[in-house]
Amino acid sequence: MPTDCKRIQKRTPATVALQVSSATQPFITELAFTENVSLHGVRVVTERAWKPGERVIVKSYHGSIQSRAKVIYCHRLTKKRYAVGLELYSAVGMWADLSQPRKSGSIAEQR
Repeated sequence: MPTDCKRIQKRTPATVALQVSSATQPFITELAFTENVSLHGVRVVTERAWKPGERVIVKSYHGSIQSRAKVIYCHRLTKKRYAVGLELYSAVGMWADLSQPRKSGSIAEQR
């Protein structure tokens, strides 16, 4: 991403488990974790290199976020880890921030 780009929305650091699936090939799916989130975007760490422009579907494991998304960038972090920027479309639900200590009870009770 160019260094002169300004984010419109503030990103919030959060660790959320997501299922990322290809919109065109649903058998291509993986577990990923967010680094930060905003209303219209998310940065995730994956084991697969996703192609910029590729359409995906994201669903949170601990929360209710579901959204179609587009891969904006994919940067190699290590041999088998990639930082992937996703632009969310029609996101529905709420993030569940796993970086905070969990209270007793279910996620639903914590809302």
